[in-house]
Amino acid sequence: MARTTTCTVDPPPTPGRLVDQRQAATLAGCSRDTIVRARRAGRLPHSRLYGQRWLVALDDLAAAGLLRPDDGPSAAVSGTCGAASGDAASASLELARAEARLCALQDLVARQDDELAFLRRLAADHLGRAS
Repeated sequence: MARTTTCTVDPPPTPGRLVDQRQAATLAGCSRDTIVRARRAGRLPHSRLYGQRWLVALDDLAAAGLLRPDDGPSAAVSGTCGAASGDAASASLELARAEARLCALQDLVARQDDELAFLRRLAADHLGRAS
């Protein structure tokens, strides 16, 4: 029986700062196609189509674990907030990023546990037939 874990990261009440897919890819250190696939898969729920352009919320990028750790989130929100609110936004992005990483690691451990159990059963069956 496969064990599943459910991680829920509540979406923020407001989407926060919006950037286009190209800017999101630059911030995430990935290709624009990766951002498009994440948006289509529902990992960026606050994405909106404005005219001919898709805009992505920075909070969604952090929650999906796509923001690069070497780019501080304060760099991503600078220019939109004052010093005090910038610190709060920075902390919020860091928390969302940490929660996303935690969920991803829990899912990875669950999959590895399932694979290990399968391999143990396979080895036991093989040894049982060999005897």
